[in-house]
Amino acid sequence: MASLGFEKLLHTQELDTKLSQLAHAKAHHPLAAKIAEIKAHAAGVATNVESEREHRHGLEREQKRLDDEIAMIDAKRSDIEAKLYDGSITATKDLLAMQEESKNLAARKTRMEDTELEIMEQAESLQVVLDKAQSEIDADEAKIAELQAELADALIALDAETEAATAERAETVADVPPDLLVAYEDLVYSQGGIVVARLAGGACQACHLNLSAVAIDKIGKMGEDAVAHCPQCGAILVH
Repeated sequence: MASLGFEKLLHTQELDTKLSQLAHAKAHHPLAAKIAEIKAHAAGVATNVESEREHRHGLEREQKRLDDEIAMIDAKRSDIEAKLYDGSITATKDLLAMQEESKNLAARKTRMEDTELEIMEQAESLQVVLDKAQSEIDADEAKIAELQAELADALIALDAETEAATAERAETVADVPPDLLVAYEDLVYSQGGIVVARLAGGACQACHLNLSAVAIDKIGKMGEDAVAHCPQCGAILVH
């Protein structure tokens, strides 16, 4: 039967495997991947509508320009109308010229208002696209916030497990003979993975390969504190 030191070393291996799994779970949590996926989707939506957003801004600038010009036309026509009826202009030729100018300004204003109406219709269509995109982005951001809260809770739980396993490991290695612990740590450093395993039914439980009868016989003749290694994978065998 294996000595207490070997049993504790075997448990140390189990705890180290657990700690490695916990570290991997923290670094590669599926919620983090899902958050990254949703963030990428939101960024993609924003990028895809960037041209529509710029077009919308261009239409707004053009509409503002037209509004300013229409306001100038209205002001000029008001000035003409005032002069036509205040008696300051008496010459028929001048009156006719001013009436023609007012008429031309009115026609120009109509054309501008038609153009402005087209711009407004285009802007409305673009806004529908932008609103839909923003709705998608808002939904993504809400989901991200929800998943981030879930991830934070999950990481807290993993941290608690890690802290408990680390404390248990510290207690466990205290009962492992120093030379045995050094041999274990050297193997962990050089090859990683499972480096301590039971010899059960003539097979190494690290690599699951059967040992030869000669190797089994040799190990059986070793003292309980002697360090035996699997001839296949090099793992320390608890026998």
